[in-house]
Amino acid sequence: MKTDAPGKPAPGCEDMNGTTADVVLVERDGDIATVVLNRPEKLNSLNKAMWTRVAEAMRELAADDDIRCVVVRGAGDKAMGPGADISEFATERANAKQAEAYGGLMHDAMHAIRDCPHPVIALIKGLCVGGALEIALMCDMRICGEGSRFGVPINR
Repeated sequence: MKTDAPGKPAPGCEDMNGTTADVVLVERDGDIATVVLNRPEKLNSLNKAMWTRVAEAMRELAADDDIRCVVVRGAGDKAMGPGADISEFATERANAKQAEAYGGLMHDAMHAIRDCPHPVIALIKGLCVGGALEIALMCDMRICGEGSRFGVPINR
């Protein structure tokens, strides 16, 4: 399987350590592409860099006529994702302007999934909450096991 590592992240989209970790991977196996939310140490909690890279990856795959199907999943077996990485809130979503910009990144990623011309399948193992559930809902089909758990956190 070939892995297409993401390029340099957009300004402000490095991980919490300031590095350019591969937080979203794109794997190819013939005509099937897999987009992997790759932060298993945080149960694949979604941060700014991930939202940005999901949108980029989905647009790249949408433009590839050799793709027949795209699978979206979380790294590991514990979670597709628990939702947002709340450790970012103080620096990335601290005020209305930041929250609006962050919401735009999220919507951009979800629209890129929704608008992909290839069938997109969410492969859900374990926890799938908040933003991860939103990503799954944008997919054309969702496949999960008995151990999968879903939720929408309600806040004000």
